[in-house]
Order: sequence, then C-alpha cells, then structure tokens
Amino acid sequence: MACMGLGTVSQSLHAGVAYDFSEVDAIATGALTGQNITSPVSGFELLIMKDGEIVYRRSLGNWSLNRVGNADSATKTMSGAVIASLAYPLPGQTSLPFSLDTRLSTYFPQFTGEKAAITIRQAFCHTSGIRASSLLGSTTLTLQQVAQTIATSLFALNFSPGTAFSYGGTSMHVAGAAAELAAQTPWNTLFHQRITGPLGLTQTTFVLSSPTNPRIAGGCNSTALDFVRLMEMIRRRGLHATPTGDVRVLSEAAVDAILTRQSGVGIPIVSSPLSGSSDYGIGIWLDRRNAQGAVTGALAVGARGFSAWVDLDDGMSGAVATDLSNAQNVLGLTNLIRAAAERAIRAGVDCIGDFNNDGGITGDDIAAFFTAYECGAASSDVNQDGGVTGDDIAAFFTAYQAGC
Repeated sequence: MACMGLGTVSQSLHAGVAYDFSEVDAIATGALTGQNITSPVSGFELLIMKDGEIVYRRSLGNWSLNRVGNADSATKTMSGAVIASLAYPLPGQTSLPFSLDTRLSTYFPQFTGEKAAITIRQAFCHTSGIRASSLLGSTTLTLQQVAQTIATSLFALNFSPGTAFSYGGTSMHVAGAAAELAAQTPWNTLFHQRITGPLGLTQTTFVLSSPTNPRIAGGCNSTALDFVRLMEMIRRRGLHATPTGDVRVLSEAAVDAILTRQSGVGIPIVSSPLSGSSDYGIGIWLDRRNAQGAVTGALAVGARGFSAWVDLDDGMSGAVATDLSNAQNVLGLTNLIRAAAERAIRAGVDCIGDFNNDGGITGDDIAAFFTAYECGAASSDVNQDGGVTGDDIAAFFTAYQAGC
C-alpha cells in the first residue's frame, strides 16, 4: 500500500488524535462564492500542518494541488529569512560585516546626510523613510545598479529613519543589494544556499523582475507546500525535518530576530495594509500576541492573496495559495480558517482505535494502522514514545479492542 498519511478532507488523525475539520471545510468551500468575505475567491490551495505533519490539504475551484502562484509581498518573509541568516550566521558560516544595525551607507556611500543613518533593520521593517521607486521593476538594470541609482537620486525621505512606519519594498531592495555585497554572492545564489536548498523548496524562485534584478520584496513564485515548509522551519526555531533527521537552516538568534518586533512601538503609521498595524519583524507581520504580549502568531501575505502563517501556541502552520484575489479579501479568509483550525486542533479527541478516522471501529482501521506502521509514519507512534516499534502495535490493538 502507498504511504499517504494526509488524512481525509474533513478529518485527520495526527499522533493518535482525531481532528474534525468540517468547519474549515465549510469556510473554504464558502469562499468560492464569497461567503463571510468581501468577494469570491475563484481558486486556491489550503494546507495546514500540525507539529510538522500535514493534517489538512485541499485544492478548491480554479486551482490544483501544488500549483505555483505569485507570492507577491509574501516574498518579504522569504527574503527576511536570507537577511536574518546573514546577520545571525550558523556556526561554521563565515561571519560577515553585516548586521541589522549595519547602515546602508556602509555599502552605498551615496546615502548621505539624513539618509546615511538608515540601517538594515529599518530597511526590512518599513521604517527607513525611503520613498517608493519604480526601478524595482527594471528588467535592464541589475540589483546593484538599482540600489546605486536610488542612493544617488536627489529625493527627500518621507520621514526621518526610525520615526514612522510606511509599508513598501524599495528599502528592502536596497538591503538585498547590500547583502549581495556583504556576502560577495548574487542574491539568487544566496537565496538558494541559505533557504530554498536546505529546505528543499523546488518550486520557489524569483521570477520578477529579472535574474540580475530579483524583486527582493515581491518577486517570488511559490506553492503552498513550499511556503509552509518555510513557516514550519520558523516555528521550529530554525530546524527543518528531513528523512535522515533535523537540519538547522537558521540559527535560533536569526529566528528570534524574525519574530521580534523591529518597528518602534507607538510610531506613526503612514501606510499599512494590515488594519493599521505596524507590528513587524524581519519581513513578517507579527499579528497575534497573548495577554502577556508574547508573539503567538505571524503572517506573510501577498497582494493577490498568497498567504502563509505560523501559530506558535498551537504548533500549527499553514498557507492559502492563490494569486486570483487580493490581500484584504484573502486575509479575511485566512483569519477565519486559522480560527477554525485552532478550534479543531484544541478540540482534538483521542480515538486511536478509529485509525482511518471514518467514525467506526472496523477491520479497515487495522489495515490503515499497518500501512502507516510499515511506512514508519509518525501517526503510527501510538504510544508517543518517539519511535515506531512493536510496542505501538500492542498499544493500537489495546485501543482497538476497547473501541477507541
């Protein structure tokens, strides 16, 4: 039998716990006709992971599983991971003259006067004051040429560095050019070396604006599965699970920086696509906090709806992959799905005997268990001792005979 392990559409079994995703199903299906959101979403893929395992995956409408979509501004989170990897390198990686407090003028001395004080941190959390530039979309200039042109242009800042929040991508573009100079490596190579290669993201690439001028803050294509792997790595503080064991992709310090507010608390908001929020880490929205103020959730969202999230308190990560709508519309959908998934996961009921999660205890559950067991799937670790052994067979049959 094939090793699937994805569960059913509306229910899923994970580590011996059954989740009822019927509410998630209803929300996702309703989105096709615009229920509970501003306008219909004609197609998307929805993928949810719990503790690193896929517990829900479905394509709806005019979309297919693993379809590549334009990530647009969700790219900022991918690029933020590159920046964090350079600022907080892994043991054994070359330490570079590059940190969040490095000034752009270190690499582009054309930034003078008030602009000389702009840091990488400010560039990647929308507080630099740099105005928008159409050069980000150039297909004839290189990333370095665009950065130099922006630095030498005679324009005033929107505001003094660090004193306000204004969402945009130009400052990130310049920071990406600085990263190239610091690492002496082209951005696309850095991206592969630091992120897509270690994570095995085979469908994630920069397609805008050109190979020599990758649009740092909005040029990626990706898939739901690829993007969730990034978010899951962030949830696990830099670790990525592989068939041969965990691989460290980012240092814990890098993940801490990504998930720490880098924009000043209480600063004026010039523009923000997230309901007036300025709670921003390195390339990612920090959109959920607990009563004590600790970050419990973070979000990446693109202009045409491509969204991905991580909910730290529930061990959950997920994505809505689409480029057929708009950010605000899919943001509403994403929030509904996250809340429904959270309720399903928190209400999960132990029912190990119903291994195939069809609502009955039958011989089919024995077959489903042994299929998972022979594949070494984590779901067959019934006694949850961290290994798939003969003890799990005994534990399964005890639950099966008891009727749960």
